[in-house]
Amino acid sequence: MRNYIKVFLLFLLFIGCFAINVEVAAQEKVDVVFLKSGEKKEGKVTGITESHVKFRYSGEEFDYEIPKTDLAKIQFSSGREEVFGTVDTGGTVSTTPAPANAVDAHNKIAVLPFQFSSNDPSMDPKAMSSLAQNTTANSIRQQYGNLMLQDPMTTNALLAKNNIDYSNITTMLPAEVANLLGVEYVVYGTVNLTNKGATTYGSAGTTYKEREKTDYSRGKSDDRTKGSAYTSTSSTTKIDYDTSVDFRLFNNKGTNMYSDSRHVFGSEVDSYESGIDYMIKRTPFGSKYGKK
Repeated sequence: MRNYIKVFLLFLLFIGCFAINVEVAAQEKVDVVFLKSGEKKEGKVTGITESHVKFRYSGEEFDYEIPKTDLAKIQFSSGREEVFGTVDTGGTVSTTPAPANAVDAHNKIAVLPFQFSSNDPSMDPKAMSSLAQNTTANSIRQQYGNLMLQDPMTTNALLAKNNIDYSNITTMLPAEVANLLGVEYVVYGTVNLTNKGATTYGSAGTTYKEREKTDYSRGKSDDRTKGSAYTSTSSTTKIDYDTSVDFRLFNNKGTNMYSDSRHVFGSEVDSYESGIDYMIKRTPFGSKYGKK
């Protein structure tokens, strides 16, 4: 009877060890995503939409969205493969988020191209977006001495390589944008410029040529104003604008660290600059944080 019990216990122990080994082996299996660039990513595919594949790196909790146009194939942990295109098998395995690691991104900040809207047909949205971006970057460079500013040209080049610009930047999450750019903080901004119409300011002045007539034969004089009148005018036409600015600061975890919208004082086309400076000083890195 005792021998039977011992055999039974050994059998249970064997079954338990086998189950543990199977579970560990299952845990070690990962999905492998092959990109057309030759890069491979190991982790877990958490979802597939019409245009993107949601992917999570092993040991992380954040899902990345990879465009299907960038994919070659997926090797699922079950052994099934889904092919999207050709793959260069000479790529290396990547187990960390691209393009930059946390050390490289630390204390780096990037200013995104601004959203711009106006009822003035003479305004070029792309040019104004770039102008507002550069203006903000220059102000941040002066204010945030403890952060490293990514040059807007670098920011725009990285976005362009991924077919992202001022018109579709909001299709990505702030955390995704920060990781794409390799920075810890990203600044979003919007400028709304409303043309309120033109005002003309003018002035006019009139002068007369005066002449005194004297009759010496009779000892009389006749003072009269004669001749032509000369009139001069000048005028200036000025376009008045109504401006509002929206400013948002996010970190690479997607946390909104500062957000404000302001109706800017002034009617000039560049009045938005003062609004941007005002809000930059009041972010957690500005000189007047907490002193609104």
